[in-house]
Amino acid sequence: MKKYILALGAISLFTISANAQIDSLKMNVDFRTRAEVDHGQKKLIPKNYKPETNVYSRTQLGVDYYWQNLELFMSLQDARIWGEVSSTNQRSGSLNVNEAWAKYQFTPNAEIKVGRQILSYDDERLIGALDWQMQGRSFDAAKGIFRFSPQSKLEAVVTYNNDNIETNDLPDREFYSILDSGERTKSLQILHYEYLWPKATVSFIGLNNVVQNLSGMHYDLLTLGVNAKKYCGNVGFFGSAYWQTGKNTWAQSKNAYQFSANVDFILNKNANVVLGTEWLSGTDYSEATSINHSFSPFYGTNHKFNGFMDYFFVGNHFNSVGLKDFYVKSNVKFNPKAALALNLHGFASNAKLGVNVTNNEEYSKYLGTEADLVFTYKVAKVFTMQLGHSQMFASEGMKHLKNVADPASMQSWSWIGLNFKSQMKLK
Repeated sequence: MKKYILALGAISLFTISANAQIDSLKMNVDFRTRAEVDHGQKKLIPKNYKPETNVYSRTQLGVDYYWQNLELFMSLQDARIWGEVSSTNQRSGSLNVNEAWAKYQFTPNAEIKVGRQILSYDDERLIGALDWQMQGRSFDAAKGIFRFSPQSKLEAVVTYNNDNIETNDLPDREFYSILDSGERTKSLQILHYEYLWPKATVSFIGLNNVVQNLSGMHYDLLTLGVNAKKYCGNVGFFGSAYWQTGKNTWAQSKNAYQFSANVDFILNKNANVVLGTEWLSGTDYSEATSINHSFSPFYGTNHKFNGFMDYFFVGNHFNSVGLKDFYVKSNVKFNPKAALALNLHGFASNAKLGVNVTNNEEYSKYLGTEADLVFTYKVAKVFTMQLGHSQMFASEGMKHLKNVADPASMQSWSWIGLNFKSQMKLK
């Protein structure tokens, strides 16, 4: 049934486009499936718990249409876990519109983009596509794009959120019921400026969340940040710094920070090693409830930063003790088709964890060590295969943080992914 719906959507847009005198029409297909063996991803597994096995898949069909200064894009998506619906079920609810937007270019240096769209900036630490997750992330937004030169660009974005559910509204105002990344955000406003050099970039971002409290009150939660990258021969330096202030959804006063510093050593054309650290501020266990020092990476693609086992900031760890992450990341390319990545992380909390009642002493801030291994093989131009394994060596502090007193001795996560992606120009 869904195949017919996908085909009908593509044909309908093609027909509409044909009547509008097509200048260009492209179609892209993205299919991926990933089988996982979960024995401690995102959380510690207690003793005697058996591993959980799931197979995830995603299908995307995108149609991109250009006519003079106008571009229209629509992407249909089906994201699912194998077997979550019966073999005779005709409506699983997993089919949706991932993107649907229009972009119009007023001048060569000014354009507007309106509709459901992906917002992705810098290294996706604060806001990104979340492409690792099958469902991804997209926003209903209006964006203005202004180019001052080939190297200089400013983007301004605004969103507005409402759930159109009148039964939960307060007598004197509308109430928004959806929590996303730990906040009930009524509106986002983003300013992002980027300047490019041949071997360097610098960018600045301001992101304001207008959040709504359970009382219906609105507060501003502001994040300001800078990203920079510079390469000098075979050595590169890159990092970021952010500061958050204002009030969050729970009316707590926010004062939080993040910074990262990295050195990239390019050993040769096929290998490099990155040494780095990232600190995200946290809130002490004994802090007053009206104050929050926990940095929130909000809508970032967090899977790529603090270990692939996703113990931090992937549906968890928001408004907690923060994080200090010290890491070594290496990549080796064996040939044009095969590559291996090996990452090692040492984790510690940035704020005080609490008191161990057995000895009446505060827990050590050390949380554990993680190793991530990913092998990638490009089978064909449109087909890539990946094989990954991650291992977490948790400390007493991690047991306390994840509230698992007696975890299994082995905490691991293994997966295999098959990605098929193709683009076709229809006219």
